[in-house]
Amino acid sequence: MISYSSLIKKLLATPGRGIKTFEAFQRLDARLGHPHRAFRIVHVGGTNGKGSVAAKIAEGLRMEGYRVGLYTSPHISSVRERICVNGEMISEEAVLEHLPTIFNLVDATHCFFDLLTALAFLYFREAKVDWAVVEVGLGGRLDATNVVHPDLAIITSISYDHVEVLGDTLEKIACEKKGIVKNQVPFIAGPYAAPFFPEAEAVSLIPGFYDKENSAIAAAALRRLHISESAIQTGIQIRMKCRFEQINTTLLDAAHNPDGFRRLIEALELHFPNEKFHFIVAFSKDKQWQTCLDLISPYAMRISFVNSHPRFALLGGGSVQEVLGTVDAREVICGSFDLMAEARRCLRMSEPCDPE
Repeated sequence: MISYSSLIKKLLATPGRGIKTFEAFQRLDARLGHPHRAFRIVHVGGTNGKGSVAAKIAEGLRMEGYRVGLYTSPHISSVRERICVNGEMISEEAVLEHLPTIFNLVDATHCFFDLLTALAFLYFREAKVDWAVVEVGLGGRLDATNVVHPDLAIITSISYDHVEVLGDTLEKIACEKKGIVKNQVPFIAGPYAAPFFPEAEAVSLIPGFYDKENSAIAAAALRRLHISESAIQTGIQIRMKCRFEQINTTLLDAAHNPDGFRRLIEALELHFPNEKFHFIVAFSKDKQWQTCLDLISPYAMRISFVNSHPRFALLGGGSVQEVLGTVDAREVICGSFDLMAEARRCLRMSEPCDPE
């Protein structure tokens, strides 16, 4: 019998993700019996903020008394973080139960994200959730999650990211993301998405900390679903890890594109006015890292680079451990989701991790 560790290693060795596998995922979904048809769905897309908005909506639904699945990406330390029911990660036992079935049905046309999406839908069906809040992985039109027919569609924001796949203009990116919007399905757009979607219910711009904007989008969605105001106000307080997360005096923020860095800077100016920071950064090779560096340079006492992951752009530096605490300034770790797990380990945060 295959072990959990071996199964996860096999999963992590599967080629990453892409929008060229949508037809393959549709076939896989049919073979599994369209498990997502067993529950109601909120589908959340956008460039930035979609994971936070999804988590807030899920918590609001849970506070109303529903049993709620939440599917988000990427993860920080363990793939199990991506698939939760009522705030609890999928168990190792459930992964062992369902993932071999999926492996037996896939071929070389399927990617890592296909397998995780199938696992999420199977698990949510087995767990008998009332609702699932599903975050788009990449784009929208050809994302694996777009097999669903949701009760509500949300696009949080439109900005530049994954331009090599989604297009080199905001209009092209918006067109890809609009693929999750279905006929006769209510559609909500955040303030930085609304200009591209005049047909959507628009959320007004909320000045200040970017989490307020995410909360406003989530609250609008929950009101559209007729959730009580008390459940809404409790639900939108939740914050995901590594979204302007403070651990002791160190800040972790998963900002990884220019728009994300602009929002990070706004938050730093709001919460720590006139401070200079020690930025500890790493970027995936396909990101606009020079633009991000230009944005933080005026606020930096020093910028230190980390090169401890094969996906990182080679900008010099070493590990987080080597640079942490080397400057007498508040430290901000940012630039990549892949950097966050290493940072949390260095800060002695105990949480489940995938086998290496």
